[in-house]
Amino acid sequence: RYAASSRASFTTASGKNSPSHICPDPSAHSSDRSRTSLRIPPHAAHKVCSPADAVSLVSRKDTICVSGFVAQGSPDLLLKALADRYEQEYREGVTDGVGDLTLVFGGGPGDWLDRGLNYLARIPNERGDDEQTGGEGSGEDDETIESAPKPMIRRAIGSHYGQVPLLGSLVVDGIISGWTLPMGSISRMIRAQATHAPGHITTVGLGTYVDPTPGVGNGGAANDLALQSPLHSQLVTKLSIGYGPEGDKMKTDYLMYKALPIHVAIIRATTADSSGNLSFEHESLLCDQRIMATAARNSGGVVLAQVKRLCSVGSLPSRQVGIPGAMVDCVVVVDEEDHDEYHPMSYTSRHDPVLSGEIKTPVEDVPKMPLNERKIIARRASMALKPGKVVNLGIGLPEGVASVAGEEDQLDFVTLTTEPGSFGGLPASGRSFGPSANADALVEMNEQFDFYDGGGLDMCFLGAAQVSAKGDVNVSRMSPDRLTGPGGFIDISQSTRNICFLCTFTAKGLDIAFDGKAGNISIVQDGRIKKFVNEVYERTFSGDEAVRRGQKVRMGAVLGVMTR
Repeated sequence: RYAASSRASFTTASGKNSPSHICPDPSAHSSDRSRTSLRIPPHAAHKVCSPADAVSLVSRKDTICVSGFVAQGSPDLLLKALADRYEQEYREGVTDGVGDLTLVFGGGPGDWLDRGLNYLARIPNERGDDEQTGGEGSGEDDETIESAPKPMIRRAIGSHYGQVPLLGSLVVDGIISGWTLPMGSISRMIRAQATHAPGHITTVGLGTYVDPTPGVGNGGAANDLALQSPLHSQLVTKLSIGYGPEGDKMKTDYLMYKALPIHVAIIRATTADSSGNLSFEHESLLCDQRIMATAARNSGGVVLAQVKRLCSVGSLPSRQVGIPGAMVDCVVVVDEEDHDEYHPMSYTSRHDPVLSGEIKTPVEDVPKMPLNERKIIARRASMALKPGKVVNLGIGLPEGVASVAGEEDQLDFVTLTTEPGSFGGLPASGRSFGPSANADALVEMNEQFDFYDGGGLDMCFLGAAQVSAKGDVNVSRMSPDRLTGPGGFIDISQSTRNICFLCTFTAKGLDIAFDGKAGNISIVQDGRIKKFVNEVYERTFSGDEAVRRGQKVRMGAVLGVMTR
């Protein structure tokens, strides 16, 4: 694995002129000014390398783990380099090159089109020009798909596929095996591997589709290939653990999410010194990069880090170092002119110092929601907020609760949190979901889920795509041809005593009229899709399990609040 790093070329990124933050060697005399020599200490030179040299350390059948959360913090230059290597090896007829990879991810960084983890879903084109995905909407017939080359990914174990549609299509079409597991459990699976523990043991997932008990769930398998995989019976297992003279009466059911060896961790940071020490001052989230690096290092694997700037050894204060250089094998510096494409803070913002915690913005500068059904539901839900409470807000309708709380000057009296690690402030909404403006603190995602799973939340507001008569809720999958995943929904909904699900009764075409003076609401036209159904397509939340746990659950809609 380390052979390639000793041959690393010391140009940055694509071999263009060195960025201004790396000092060129004035003694270098070269007719090719695009190959500027860099003054890198000899003892650390093997860590600073090109993207191609970094991804050359990925071997066939490796398990790789990628950092990032939804639109935030994707190491795009390294992901693209890995995809380019696979396509080049395919066209050159290399049979033992990179491929048959297992991909492990939580937030699944992507731009809903073709960046982020979507790079890894690309399938080489026989002609060597544009890529083909072979997925939904490609226009290819079955014979073409069967004869098409395979993607580099053999199986995907993730939590949220919504923003990585090319990867999701590979799972839906049965081209690769796929699983959807709770985000907090994946986070702690990685941490368990760092300590060589057998896995993460928790009650999260019991009674849901993740529960492997026959007749309850399928262990998180997203397609038939996953169900037939030898890994499936080991990935999520049910345990009964207890003690005492009464034997089985004292036992409690748990699920164990198996720890998997991590051969390659692909992460990103803001700054690296030439020894590989990493800092995260311009990143909006910490995610799980440190435990990914630890898991890879302790599995005998490699850690590939993408950064936007390089500094000299000793210039990073020790308290600012998020990952020590001893854990990092390769550092790839993105050229400054390529920051917008390969190293923006997120796919929605090149850099926002408010979200990275560098400055704070006046609350009155935050845009207010227009008056519509989303705001009406959010305002009704916000009436449940109490001073001093710690709250989680899910994506979608629940985001409106934060906006209303800001309008009502409640943010100073409650602590709003998000699963990737923000405490306090105003959570970002829409495709920017994850970080918070004016946050009080930022922790790692695995630490946040420790807090959640231990009962740290006083209440949570979550969305609902389907609701059954028993109080079961589905947010993870609506149909066989569309894959989303649960994200942090299962962890949060099963660990919080007070839950409020927010939704409209129908969707797709719903038209509601408001009379602000009279205070009246009328439904002009119902949506085509009913959200309240006899049976949910996939049980992401179990009403019966909530009753067993003694949770208080409310459903908040435009025309009322319901409880079981």
